Amino acid sequence: MKKPLARFLGLLLIVSLVLAGCSSNETGGNNETNGEGTGTTQPNEENTEPVKLSVFMAGDPEQDYNTNKFTQEVEELLNIDLDIQVYSNEVIKDQRQLTLNSGDYPEVFMLTWSDPIFSAEQMRLGKQGVYIPLNDLIEEHAPNIKQRMKEIDYYKPGVTAPDGNIYALPAINECYHCGFGSKMWINTEWLEAVDMDVPTTTEEFREVLRAFKNNDLNGNGQNDEVPLSGSKGNRLESYLMNAFIFNNNPGECNSGACYMTVNDGQVDLTANKPEFKAGLEYVASLYKEGLIDLGALSQDGEAYKQVANREGIATVGVAPALHPYVFIPPDNPVHQQYMPIPPLKGPNGVQLAGAGGSGIWASYFAITNKATEEQQIAAIRLADYMASEEGTVRMTMGEEGVNWERGAAGDLDMNGEPAQYKLISKTPEETRALNNAWSEIGTFVKTAEHRASWAVAQDIMSREGYELRLYQATKLYDGRQPDEILPSGLFIDPAEVDEFGLLATDINKYIGENMIQFITGNKKLDKDWDSYVAGFEKLKLNRYLEIIQTAMDNAAK
Repeated sequence: MKKPLARFLGLLLIVSLVLAGCSSNETGGNNETNGEGTGTTQPNEENTEPVKLSVFMAGDPEQDYNTNKFTQEVEELLNIDLDIQVYSNEVIKDQRQLTLNSGDYPEVFMLTWSDPIFSAEQMRLGKQGVYIPLNDLIEEHAPNIKQRMKEIDYYKPGVTAPDGNIYALPAINECYHCGFGSKMWINTEWLEAVDMDVPTTTEEFREVLRAFKNNDLNGNGQNDEVPLSGSKGNRLESYLMNAFIFNNNPGECNSGACYMTVNDGQVDLTANKPEFKAGLEYVASLYKEGLIDLGALSQDGEAYKQVANREGIATVGVAPALHPYVFIPPDNPVHQQYMPIPPLKGPNGVQLAGAGGSGIWASYFAITNKATEEQQIAAIRLADYMASEEGTVRMTMGEEGVNWERGAAGDLDMNGEPAQYKLISKTPEETRALNNAWSEIGTFVKTAEHRASWAVAQDIMSREGYELRLYQATKLYDGRQPDEILPSGLFIDPAEVDEFGLLATDINKYIGENMIQFITGNKKLDKDWDSYVAGFEKLKLNRYLEIIQTAMDNAAK
């Protein structure tokens, strides 16, 4: 990656991208375009039957998507008749697998984060013919998607398999603050009470934790203050390790390519390097002093909240998380006490931020071989509308004048500039009752610039200003990431997918287990480190890196 995330802010916001259709002899519609990617849909002049499409969709089972107002609008706009089967996030993964295994699957899959179509599945089911190649359909019937691919440099490479085919389409959702997952939040009221500044180095950080220990800083008369906590999904060592060597694993790492660094285009493991050992020595020293919550390395998210959220008072001084609501619920004003700590500088001057690599993490829209040629064209036209500025806003945010409105005088966006859009406040119950949008499913495009263009409350401690709070916090980290980071969503050769999965699982498990043992003192870094490093040979680390390197090289072609 060239400059991860920071370059997102330089992407041009694509405006006035509305549906560009195909000729009447293709779908029965009569759509005219005024240049590539700027089509204006015209009403059908011929009385043709709508094209029927069966859709397997992720969504809210309490809503009727077949009577949904957006469904009705898009059906009329595109002359289609959608038969939507909706599955909740809790069951969709199993239900989709059953559907695929039975062979009784729909013409279109429209999914979300709870059950994405990863690159391995795209290649496997693409080779089997279940997912059809979309290249020609995009070229002939999807001007908005083509334009998006031109404007967003990682889009087309990120969805193109090594065989040259595009089997599924992603959601482009450039969540600026999400790209920097290894953040650390500190209780500023506690800092003020001990008369200390926000720490800037690892040793200053240690001194702050010491000051937080054994002082009744929350004023409840109990010795219940926890200097530093965390969880399996919010790893404290991930943030701290970046003061020694790059680490971008904010949560528990399983089968992905974790603990990776890239130098001059060559991928390597960080978890066997002397700098990683130095980072572990530092974290272990904090643990030995009793500055780290005993459950911080193993507890789940709910236990983490219980540690940090006792009877409406603060009990944790420093907490790793993507954002404060992870450990303090939004209805508890205690979350207002926490502000981000910028990347710490380590003893050797290292001061990095954990940042995600560019690329397409996964895809969410696929057309299957159940679709006839006519249905394929109808489906890609639907995807093309969803990917346009108009379609993205209408599908994900709802109706203008009901769910959102154009920015007015005085409405400011994330950058303090006049806002382009503004949400109309609705409760979840009100939004569900409207039944007029699909939310973030399938393929849509929200660039970082688009997301930043919505009006936000300028009071960052209010619930309405929370997104601005995270945006400003992320700016403390942006710019500290390495120039090269392993891209997201690499296409692994289908012949190597199973091998890679086993290697990744074994290697990440080995790192995770040993890391905890080193931090807690069950293993000694001065005695057991060399044996730990030697253990990677038995786990076939070189082969693991070879597979990743090949995938990364192929993505760069």
